[in-house]
Amino acid sequence: MNITLFGGSFNPPHLGHEIVLKQIFELKLIPNLDQIWLLPEYQHSFAKNTDLAPVTHRLAMTKLLLHPAKPWQSGVKLETCCIDKQMSGNTIEHISYLKNKFPRHQFSFLIGSDNLPTFSQWPQWQKLLKLMVFYIYPRQGYPFRPLYSNMKPLTHPAQIITNISSTMIRQRLKQGQIVEHLLTQPVFRYLKTRKLYCFGK
Repeated sequence: MNITLFGGSFNPPHLGHEIVLKQIFELKLIPNLDQIWLLPEYQHSFAKNTDLAPVTHRLAMTKLLLHPAKPWQSGVKLETCCIDKQMSGNTIEHISYLKNKFPRHQFSFLIGSDNLPTFSQWPQWQKLLKLMVFYIYPRQGYPFRPLYSNMKPLTHPAQIITNISSTMIRQRLKQGQIVEHLLTQPVFRYLKTRKLYCFGK
């Protein structure tokens, strides 16, 4: 099988994630794709997420991103190895584990163009590029720079591109601004009920 991994802290998962997934399947942006596996991180390898929600909440919200079920979601699977094994957050650890566990699968990795400026800070980033293709989905305000060997931008004339990010949502919540239009309804209700990220404070 041809599997594209979509990793992240999902802190929280949002409408931008859903748009990317839907666009990939509707526009057939990744050739010969069988499935996308969502890969929630146990912890982040960088210090940027100082307000990382507990892993139980992030996992629950990532599951909610796929509910209620929609036709395009038949190609999306939740892979929890990073959480189950309490991995470091380094992609090289994730892919090494998955390649060993699923030797017959062909893996690629999906990231947003906002990751490109710091990609060379990823542990063993040059080895990662030799292990698999990295597909780059455009994020508003982040050009395809720099592009390294074995990176492939995903573009289409009908493509939807947004600037929605988990950081934006957390900041808006802290400032008392509305976020309902940036989240799926199940995730929004989850945040509201549990008052995550200073919701309602």
